[in-house]
Amino acid sequence: MIAYICFNYLVMIKRIFKFFFSKLFFINTILALIVLFTILYFTMYNLDDYTNHGVKIAVPVLVGIQINNVEDSLADYDLRFEIRDSVYSDQYPTGMVIQQDPLPNSEDFTSYVKPNRRIYLTIVKRQDSTKVVPDLLSSVTSKTIGKQRLELLGFEVELQLRDHKDRDKVLQVLFNEMPVKGGQRIPKGSKLTLVYGSGSKGKPIELPIFKGMTVAMAKTTANEIGLELDVHYEDSLMTADDSINAVIYNQYPNPESGQSPYIPIGSIVLVDANLSTPLDSLFISDTTSNVLPTE
Repeated sequence: MIAYICFNYLVMIKRIFKFFFSKLFFINTILALIVLFTILYFTMYNLDDYTNHGVKIAVPVLVGIQINNVEDSLADYDLRFEIRDSVYSDQYPTGMVIQQDPLPNSEDFTSYVKPNRRIYLTIVKRQDSTKVVPDLLSSVTSKTIGKQRLELLGFEVELQLRDHKDRDKVLQVLFNEMPVKGGQRIPKGSKLTLVYGSGSKGKPIELPIFKGMTVAMAKTTANEIGLELDVHYEDSLMTADDSINAVIYNQYPNPESGQSPYIPIGSIVLVDANLSTPLDSLFISDTTSNVLPTE
């Protein structure tokens, strides 16, 4: 059995050697080499033309050009362009190219590309005609800082003094004599009135009725006229929203109970608030409240 296998193996080797030295193998090998060298020749011959070897174009300056004129600017360069990004800008007109990639060729920076390559551009979007008014009331903001922040956004600012115990504190921002909330959008360049405190108590003002208001509404009203609220909550409040949505059902001083309807600016008003206040209680005057001295 082993001898038979060895015999067949030797016969196979003999046939392989015979094929390698045969006329057919020689002819096939010559033909394959001719085809290979032909392919290599034509590839190398046309490679320069295909890759534009040795051909380079200096990248032109496109920054500062309107996007409508970019195609004409690239017509003589055999280059293309593509808008990669667009951004808002207050410094440049709409449609102007403000950035390009690759950078333009210059004496200080060499920049070349192959023909028919793309230049990626960043242009200016349509300018936003409105600006967001910052929140100047949630924290103690001085009139100087408030005025600077508004002017940096492109607003015209007019200052208005109001009697209030906090000197130079921003009390209110007005647009067309209407209060403006932080986050509200106003046309750029509009005239805003910045109301700030005088730092001293002025003449007595008429005390408003806070009963029936939410705490948030009452605090806004009190701040606008130079008063402060000391809120006492009857219920256990679960969330921050509860504290501003609670309804005031009693206050001191209270003009409805026969007390003076006037109070000096800067005074503190005591109020009681409840999330579950019966509506009837809002119309019942409380004459048993304790007096809180005004400052």
